[in-house]
Amino acid sequence: MTALTTDPTALWESTQRRALFRYRLGASLLLLLMAAVYAATLHWPVGGFWGGLAHNGAEAAMVGGLADWSAVTALFRHPLGIPIPHTAILPRNKDRIGEGLGGFVERHFLEPDTVADKLRSVDVAGRLGRWMSDPAVADAIAGRALKAIPRLMATVGDTEVRGFFQRALSRQIDAVNLPVLLGNILALLRDSDHHHRLLDHTLVLARRYLEENQDTIYEQVEAQSRWWIPRTVDRGVATALVTGVAGFLADMSGRDHKVRRQFDEAVERLIENLRSRPATQAQVRAFIDGILDSPQAQAYLASLWRHLSEAIAQGSGPEADPLRATIADGVRSVARALNESADMRGRFNHWLEEAVRTGIVPWRREIGGFITEVVRSWDAATLTERAELAVGRDLQFIRVNGTIVGGLVGCGLYLLSVLAS
Repeated sequence: MTALTTDPTALWESTQRRALFRYRLGASLLLLLMAAVYAATLHWPVGGFWGGLAHNGAEAAMVGGLADWSAVTALFRHPLGIPIPHTAILPRNKDRIGEGLGGFVERHFLEPDTVADKLRSVDVAGRLGRWMSDPAVADAIAGRALKAIPRLMATVGDTEVRGFFQRALSRQIDAVNLPVLLGNILALLRDSDHHHRLLDHTLVLARRYLEENQDTIYEQVEAQSRWWIPRTVDRGVATALVTGVAGFLADMSGRDHKVRRQFDEAVERLIENLRSRPATQAQVRAFIDGILDSPQAQAYLASLWRHLSEAIAQGSGPEADPLRATIADGVRSVARALNESADMRGRFNHWLEEAVRTGIVPWRREIGGFITEVVRSWDAATLTERAELAVGRDLQFIRVNGTIVGGLVGCGLYLLSVLAS
């Protein structure tokens, strides 16, 4: 048993072939019927008015049917294989037909105002929202996304991905003007007094460090001291040093301390420099670029890509239900937003219209040329077959009409001759 095909093109061609065969058979049987009537009245003459009417009508019908059969056939091939001039029109003019078809599409189908008017009339955003609202459609989109993402990721190398992440981060940093953003964040900390709280926390940590590392400090002082200085003197110096630094850090806890005022002035200058001084802004950008270019950052980006790839690859297996559900929910959320917000639909339709104007319409000459090249690449037999499948069924009505009209004309001429005699 032959397997049933699910290819839409093959199904369409099969349906068109069956229809073409039926209509061609019908037109041919009508022509054969007229030929049979003509032959019968020629070999077995029937006298009288009706016999003459049948003979002349059948003769004219046969002539009209044959003429239209020849005209229809001449579009696609030579009638009876005879190379009559101006027959087999499509095969002989294949390239010219392709150029005309490409030019027609370019001039009339891809004209900017025509495309824009059509897009506005169909409300693409509304149709898209209603279509994606169907749970089955949302689930199908999620399933296709899960299948497509791993394949897409498999085609991209780690080096390209790291470069992409680095470029994307750099563009985002440039877009938000990071130095000014840092200046604004620091200004918020200053206005809320959080910068002093941060300084207080730093002072506490410094005093704790001194307390916990006194022995280490003593050892360092003794190691740097002269050999002839007694150890008790070194220990006294070290103790005085630790005590003095601890006392100084404790004094800095007071908000009226001189260092506190200097700290406020330094923060103020830094905020101003970050916001308006080009040299400081350039230093911040150079510092960020250095971080992004560092081997540690590159290794982190590679690790991030690897974990992301593994997560998506695992999500495309049997355990994909949660990820599929998440994507499907996202699709339905977009659909709800389109269905409920006329403003969003309007903005989407406007964006699509502009995208078509700036993306497709400027390329219409190339699109027309592509159509021309496709038609030119077909061989004559392929072009003839596809054209005949598309319009051949309707052309059989020309044969039927020619047979009927010819018969009526023959009967009319016979009636006029009878009346005239």
